[in-house]
Amino acid sequence: MFEYCILGPSQLDEVLAFEAEILSGLERPDLLRRNTKEMWQTCLSPPHTALGARIGERLVALAVLYLPVQGGEEDLVSRLSGVHTEGLKSANYKICMVLPDFRGRGLQRILGEKLEREATVQGICLLCSTASPYNEASIVNLRRLGYQYSCTLSKYGFVRNLYYKTLPR
Repeated sequence: MFEYCILGPSQLDEVLAFEAEILSGLERPDLLRRNTKEMWQTCLSPPHTALGARIGERLVALAVLYLPVQGGEEDLVSRLSGVHTEGLKSANYKICMVLPDFRGRGLQRILGEKLEREATVQGICLLCSTASPYNEASIVNLRRLGYQYSCTLSKYGFVRNLYYKTLPR
């Protein structure tokens, strides 16, 4: 039913339109931060991995594995509380968006698991992710994927919960 594919820079316009469609359909748009065009260009280019789910030509879900610069603004591992991180290669499960008509079909879990396999191939053994403390669906999905709560922080101008997951080496 769903076809999974790596998205690249040539799909930038499609991804921007997809994000706009997702945001326009949210009851609480404050639960998801809009990424800049520049950030999407980065996410769609190596070493990052953007994975899409399609039905035919229609993009219905999207998730990103993001490899931040150590110590940079997107480096979440340095903000983990009480977690041993020394010597661990890390990445962020940056975002996952699913069109409303396709929610409840396990796409966030499937995309997350596929990105975890990609992370393992790249030698990554620690994943971080943030979610609004009010976004119950994202929190439930992160927990289903095995993420654990670390702390609450201010990120992107909002209060966010920080989660992490260790992967087998």
